[in-house]
Amino acid sequence: MLQTITLETTAKEEVIDITDQVARIVAEAQVEEAGVFVYVPHGDAAVNIQAGKPRTSEPPLNDLLKKVLERDEFEKPETGAAFVAPTEVLIAHRGRLLLGEDQRIYFYEFNGPKKRSVYVLVIPSSARWGN
Repeated sequence: MLQTITLETTAKEEVIDITDQVARIVAEAQVEEAGVFVYVPHGDAAVNIQAGKPRTSEPPLNDLLKKVLERDEFEKPETGAAFVAPTEVLIAHRGRLLLGEDQRIYFYEFNGPKKRSVYVLVIPSSARWGN
């Protein structure tokens, strides 16, 4: 089951918690067990799983990127997106995402404001263990 989450970002750099939207898609799929793929099809945006809520609206990795990369390289939105990555893989069990108690799924905008898509693919498990 493939579903799309549509986002409208409002700032050049922004973090949006999409955990509840992904969890809703998994619940609607009505699967006992599944692999859940979250994919951002944009070269200047990304997705990441983190513990807790970021302290600011700026992606937390930006501080690290600023220290590691030359200033002219950091200005390229694709650089930040490449460090965070466009895909996360999760597991669903009994119709719910298996996340740590304080883990959340975040969409990272590096070149907004823009209309963005996040694809969520739920693939039910067909594994049968034992005889």
